[in-house]
Amino acid sequence: MSFFDIPLNCSSKCKAWEEILNHYSDWVNDDEVWEIARESKELPILGNIYQNLVLNRVLSHFFEETGQTEEDLKIFFYVNSIDTHLVINDWDICSVDDYWNCIDKNRVH
Repeated sequence: MSFFDIPLNCSSKCKAWEEILNHYSDWVNDDEVWEIARESKELPILGNIYQNLVLNRVLSHFFEETGQTEEDLKIFFYVNSIDTHLVINDWDICSVDDYWNCIDKNRVH
């Protein structure tokens, strides 16, 4: 297992999460990943660091789009290499369509 091959250590859903960030002209760059990795006391799994940064940004955009906060929603956020998940109010965000449909369902009117 390579701890340094980011795509190898990411969920298959990560591509969709990156597409969501691209919609906002947002992305995670290598320097951000390395900054966190350098502070790690154990051998870091870069894919986990990367996915954590991506999902935090996806959630931030979700909150902006819906007018909701983390306290208003049921969030399940789990990062563990290929077994990484983002579930918002029981909606597993696996695709860009899932994201936008979840926004439509949870937007404050």
